[in-house]
Amino acid sequence: MPPRTAFVVRFGNLLFRYRSYIPIPLFLLVVVFARFDALYLVAGIILVLLGETLRFIGVGYAGSATRTTEVGADTLVVAGPFAQMRNPLYVGNIMLGVGLAVGGGGLMPWLPLGYLIFISLYYYFIVRAEEDFLRRKFGAQYEAYYAAVPRFFPRLTPWQGRSGHRMSAGIALRSERRTFQTIIIMAVALALAMIAKVHWLHWDF
Repeated sequence: MPPRTAFVVRFGNLLFRYRSYIPIPLFLLVVVFARFDALYLVAGIILVLLGETLRFIGVGYAGSATRTTEVGADTLVVAGPFAQMRNPLYVGNIMLGVGLAVGGGGLMPWLPLGYLIFISLYYYFIVRAEEDFLRRKFGAQYEAYYAAVPRFFPRLTPWQGRSGHRMSAGIALRSERRTFQTIIIMAVALALAMIAKVHWLHWDF
């Protein structure tokens, strides 16, 4: 493996281990600069719902393996959204994060744009690490999948080389509890920040 590729893979593995915590500072910026705007709020809610729907369906096919702290996979999932893009969970996460930044209404459009650029680079390294693992483990099977299905932008039709995995809403509900809790905490934090700012602006000195 070339030294540059080896560095990318090592860095991606490191980011993967701490992927749940790295976006927190960016979200804190969203809270600090939160500003109520009905149009941005509605747009943000729509993005969050779309992102979590994509995540929920993807987790229903991939199972609890999505909650590991090390890059790995027991089987190659090529079903549901994975038959149209290779990383639907990360696309869902990007939509969630950008949706929260848009819904926060602060520093528009620079904060959502900055978040999008940061999180896209962040996932680029993680995805490269995952691709290296999957290529070594599944060989030609993964190479065919890699060639036929894009990383992030979905095919119009599912790839015909789909696996036999089935969607399980029960597994998705159990696995996504932490994500639901995080979304609720973030929504409450944004709401409180907006309310506090409205009261501060109308404070009678």
